[in-house]
Amino acid sequence: MIAFLPLFMHELMDRGAWKAFIRLTKQFLSLSPVFEVFSTQIYRHSIVTSLTFGGARYIATGRGFATTRISFPLLFSRFAGPSIYMGMRTLLMLTFISLTMWVPHLLYFLFSGLALALAPFAFNPHQFSLYDFIIDYREFLHWMSRGNSKTHANSWISFCRMSRTRVTGYRKKILGLPSEKYLDDSAKAGWQVVLFSEIIWPCFMALIFVIAYMFMNSINNEYVVKPSMLIRILHVTFIPLLLNAMVLLTGFMLSFFYGRKLTGLWQKYPAMVAATVHAFAVLGQIATFEYLWFLENWRGSSTILGIITSMAIQRAFVKSIIATFLSREIKNDETNRAWWSGKWWYTGLGQHIMTHPLREFFAKIAECSLFTADFLTCHILFLILAIPTLIPGFDRIHSIALFWLKPSKQIRPPLYSRKIQMERRRVFYKYGFIYFIIMGCLLSTIFIPLIYKDIFFSW
Repeated sequence: MIAFLPLFMHELMDRGAWKAFIRLTKQFLSLSPVFEVFSTQIYRHSIVTSLTFGGARYIATGRGFATTRISFPLLFSRFAGPSIYMGMRTLLMLTFISLTMWVPHLLYFLFSGLALALAPFAFNPHQFSLYDFIIDYREFLHWMSRGNSKTHANSWISFCRMSRTRVTGYRKKILGLPSEKYLDDSAKAGWQVVLFSEIIWPCFMALIFVIAYMFMNSINNEYVVKPSMLIRILHVTFIPLLLNAMVLLTGFMLSFFYGRKLTGLWQKYPAMVAATVHAFAVLGQIATFEYLWFLENWRGSSTILGIITSMAIQRAFVKSIIATFLSREIKNDETNRAWWSGKWWYTGLGQHIMTHPLREFFAKIAECSLFTADFLTCHILFLILAIPTLIPGFDRIHSIALFWLKPSKQIRPPLYSRKIQMERRRVFYKYGFIYFIIMGCLLSTIFIPLIYKDIFFSW
């Protein structure tokens, strides 16, 4: 409210009380408070990143008025680090606090968390068009899976590799491959910065959450000896990592000995191996969280705190792996594709070919955890965004609020040929079915234990 006080006073003195009230109402209806929270976080992240890692520079973003829709993967890759991750972590912690001790004052913080997580999509024109929403989900699935059999700039693996280059840096050797032009040069941070920001600070935060989890579970009014909470949370945290390591080693051995032959028979073999490994990573993480819920006797608050603690430990572990075991990043993506296809002799590594598979193994362990986190985070976002999308006429209301245009003067949607319309309809029905299947499976992991927990207790 304080941020809008200068605007209100200016309108009040120049145009009167009624015009000032109308202008303030328009600001609130167009989600200006959400934008204030989001833009402040973007400023904070930019300043902290520049002071920590350096490399600040001016990027000409233009001053045009956005009227075109941007796909979900592009928005997520741009704003995941600055805003979305922090918003989702905040919402998860606020969920635990709300289940433990609800007070109405938490609504302000819930609003701030939702603003951080959803603002990039709330200000996307025609975000809540049902057909475009399902096409977005199709593009998201492709974005998560592409880039493992052949080079693709717009892929999750490119986003993941680019995210860690501030810590690892790039090698100077260039082979002239097409994939090298997709990555920009960025200076590697000093070892003091990496030690504090990537190892000490995440480990300190993980320790705080471990202490909170142990303290909450130590409160017991009954004289019953409880198992060690530290062993429990470490058990829950590192089981998925060990599972990922075993699956990765199995996939590596299979690709190393039979990859060239199988890739010759089926070009998408590397993508299939990568998809299988990532699917095992997601399923293992979900099963571990279900196991933690069972160990906590189906109590929601302590389970959510355990999930937060497990995520903090995994985050510290992954950051420590990237900072400690990963050498400088190669500008091309040959090593990533060689891991899945087994074609190590064509990567141009020279004498490093004997040690680089070990480096790539640690990178893949980190990538499996990051893939799981991004997969679940994006599905939570898709679930939240689906609620207004299913409301009839909400996309028109959203456009009116964004552009301040009357319904008769709205920007017309693009016109498609009959062939493109039939293709969009086919994609809508196919991936709409896939969306509801995957979302139903994820929601069943929550509702089935809630419904049948009495039966589980009897076991």
